[in-house]
Amino acid sequence: MDFNLKTYKCFKIKYYLREINFFFFFQGTSVDNESWVKIEQSFVNHELKYYRILNKLMINTLKSSVLKNVVVLIHGPIILLNNDNNNTKLTFKELENINPLINLLGFRLNNKIYSKKQIKNLRKMSYLENIYTFHKCMKTFTKLPYWKLKTTKTLSVSK
Repeated sequence: MDFNLKTYKCFKIKYYLREINFFFFFQGTSVDNESWVKIEQSFVNHELKYYRILNKLMINTLKSSVLKNVVVLIHGPIILLNNDNNNTKLTFKELENINPLINLLGFRLNNKIYSKKQIKNLRKMSYLENIYTFHKCMKTFTKLPYWKLKTTKTLSVSK
């Protein structure tokens, strides 16, 4: 087996997709070194880990995976961002505005990818807090009686 930088990067992408349950997809731009250092510093200040992937390598890896529908979102370098500790007090609004040179595409939670519009109502970035909130919502929702969920409007069918 030929082990070079490209195969290492492929293994690293596959590791992120298989093993890490909660990470963010950011789309970066091709920036110079000074701008990239500022982006890295903002990640370090918020105690976030990142992995930057070039366009073609990410597309080829995603085409052979279950997440092949995400390929249409990729139009530049991708940054996979996660946090090791769940004690981060970073909200989604702060995460979205972490740096103007990168854009939030979505995040992965339990083998599903959610877009930016789907996560706009989430408050915290912690995996455990979001799962706990989801559990509470489902518990409340299942206790609602059927008649509260049923619509009373009848649709008229034209002939």
